[in-house]
Amino acid sequence: MSQKIKTATSDLVMGVILFIFGLYLIIDALGMKIYNSFLDAPGFFPFILGIVFVGFGVTMLVTSLMNDGAKEAQKTFKLDNLAKLFLSNETKRVVVLLAIMVFYIFILIGRINFTVATFIYLFVTFFYLKSTTLIKNIIISLLTALIISGIFKYLFIIPLP
Repeated sequence: MSQKIKTATSDLVMGVILFIFGLYLIIDALGMKIYNSFLDAPGFFPFILGIVFVGFGVTMLVTSLMNDGAKEAQKTFKLDNLAKLFLSNETKRVVVLLAIMVFYIFILIGRINFTVATFIYLFVTFFYLKSTTLIKNIIISLLTALIISGIFKYLFIIPLP
């Protein structure tokens, strides 16, 4: 499969996903409680992210359609190509990483401290990817979780779950 076909197809699929997810974020953010004004509401940041995702999605869709992405996607999504795709090691790796992310979002966040949940998520992700040694993994995960929590708590003054 040529690089043009891969790019056009992946841009089309990712553009649709980003667009739908962005719309979901916007709608969900607008449904969040507003205390004083929308600028200090918990839904403000997800609303901005939703707008960004919709913008990226539209950009990828337009780019893909200009490069015959719809035709290329039809070729890509034939049964024999899909079988190869779903049985590949890359797909298995993505599924495991998505499962880790779902576990973080729906199980850890809100049930335990945000910093601890983020540390666990990062540690497990880095460990699965075998990205570094165990000690470096612990240090990077811990520092990143603390920095993210500190930025949101003290710089953005956003309460964490």
